[in-house]
Amino acid sequence: MRPSEITTIVLCHQAQRDVVGAVRSLLDQSTPTEILVVNSGGGSVRDRLQAEGIKVRCLDYRNRMFVGGARNRGIEHTTSRYVAFLASDCRALPGWVEHRLAVHEAGFRAVASAIVNRAPASRVASAAYLGRFMHRLPGLPADRALRFGASYDRSLFEEFGFFDERLRSGEDTEFLERLPPDLRPAWDGRIQTDHLNETKLLPLLRDQFRRGRRHGDEMRRIFGATKLRTAKNVWRERKLAPRLAALGLAGDDLAAAMRAMPIVKMMLVAKAAGVMLSDFLPSETGRKDAASLSGAVNDNH
Repeated sequence: MRPSEITTIVLCHQAQRDVVGAVRSLLDQSTPTEILVVNSGGGSVRDRLQAEGIKVRCLDYRNRMFVGGARNRGIEHTTSRYVAFLASDCRALPGWVEHRLAVHEAGFRAVASAIVNRAPASRVASAAYLGRFMHRLPGLPADRALRFGASYDRSLFEEFGFFDERLRSGEDTEFLERLPPDLRPAWDGRIQTDHLNETKLLPLLRDQFRRGRRHGDEMRRIFGATKLRTAKNVWRERKLAPRLAALGLAGDDLAAAMRAMPIVKMMLVAKAAGVMLSDFLPSETGRKDAASLSGAVNDNH
């Protein structure tokens, strides 16, 4: 398999330090991938990486872009048949490229991936993992998994357009809604992404409140859902979390998830509150908006 058959676009904001680990995780793959880092909001990601002895293609943009814009710039500046995406605060685990390419070569034009828990010893990190990614656990059957973290055959963008650059989050949700059912991403739990979850409770709850505000807006714009409906759906996930954990996890990972359930419920309360209170608070601007380049991606990749 030629390296140019798949490109992974690494999404970065303000040349954050965690991009080094993301790129290294791709360089360490047994099956190579072309790498393009798209950095938005200022700073030089090229300098950041070169200081660590890493030389890959980089695009630096001074102005803030939402995730859809960063994805699209990467697509426009590459030519490989398949395009994958990795946020700077994520790591591609061994086999991430190999298994992804194998599923594509089996005939699937889009391929989804699972999320794993980096810090199962931390109850906060385990709660952050389960609360955000309960629908993308590696052991879930295909009919229970959400198909995010996808790579795509480039021809899909020619047929269905690019990502919506106006959305602060949910750009992949909106794109997938345009695809007919037979083109929705295939699920393969062997394609695993390691996400750097929060390990402190108060920052986690603040983050979930902010994500609730973005989530409510995303559901309204994409599906026309009311705030109340969205908040209720968020809260219902407290019952889904242990069921999905039992399906998608095993051994120590399952035990860690079960110990974290009380914090998962706190997360969902914070997220539902963010949905409901969004109209009564000033809009997120400046750094918080800009941070959506990495933060919003993480919900769905």
